[in-house]
Amino acid sequence: MNTFIIRFFILCLCCIGLAGGCRQKATTSSSVQERTTRIKFQEKHYNFGDLTEGEIVSHTFIYTNTGKENLVIKAIETGCGCTTVEYDKKPIPPGKEGKIEIAFNSSGRYGKQYKEISIFANLPSGEAMLSITANVK
Repeated sequence: MNTFIIRFFILCLCCIGLAGGCRQKATTSSSVQERTTRIKFQEKHYNFGDLTEGEIVSHTFIYTNTGKENLVIKAIETGCGCTTVEYDKKPIPPGKEGKIEIAFNSSGRYGKQYKEISIFANLPSGEAMLSITANVK
């Protein structure tokens, strides 16, 4: 009988310890979420409209770091060599703006064009997406 009570007591202590550990993890993960970076674009898509084949056009996407820590863009990838990108490589503090300039070269392209730009940064999801379209005649 005494062995049963001791085992029951140890089991109760283990359950209380596990429950306390779970509660601690939830608090920690919510505080991590509060400290993460966030990016908000004024626009995530831009349409260049009708272009003549051979035109080179550009557009600047403006964004704001709406998070609580510096936003660091690690890399930006475009879908093809016809699209190039320039961006702020320095960390963007919370509440400040940055810019990403996209240039599209329509040489050798005809018809509807859709290009995606992948932004890899210290965001909770790890990346953000932009896109451009054009109709090359």
